[in-house]
Amino acid sequence: MEINVAKISKIEGVKEYFGIQDIQDREIQFYGEVHRVIPPIIVKGSAVNYEGKIEVELSIASKVETVCSRCMERYIQEINTDSQFTFVKDSVTGNDDYYVYKGDSIDITDLVLGEIAAELPMKPLCNTHCKGLCPKCGKNKNITNCQCKNDDIDSRLQILSKLLDEEQGGV
Repeated sequence: MEINVAKISKIEGVKEYFGIQDIQDREIQFYGEVHRVIPPIIVKGSAVNYEGKIEVELSIASKVETVCSRCMERYIQEINTDSQFTFVKDSVTGNDDYYVYKGDSIDITDLVLGEIAAELPMKPLCNTHCKGLCPKCGKNKNITNCQCKNDDIDSRLQILSKLLDEEQGGV
């Protein structure tokens, strides 16, 4: 993904609007997981030249195929984010706030993929009510109810289970 800045880099104050649809398959590595970006990645924005810098505002829309952290099923996560970056023609020493570009275009591919990755949840969920997998048999509890009994009780709460058993027996 590239933005042509040949025109605006010559005249200060000129604002140019652009739209890019990148339809190439992409993969993002995030927290040890591989997430597939589903084409197209739609980027809309503007670029303006001021004081020798080019200020680029981006609005990014994409879909990412990921895996639910509870049920391990694949699902599609929609990503919508806005970002702002400042570019300079030559390197400014000691200032990490600027990105350097060469020539008449700015390659924003890595920045866009980075912004998409930053919007991914650390613990992706297919939906907020996902029941996950049964810890005993491994069945997806969203699809089928298993008959497994969960006997794992925290030893500190063991006395409460006895009270519950007494209450159920006395009813």
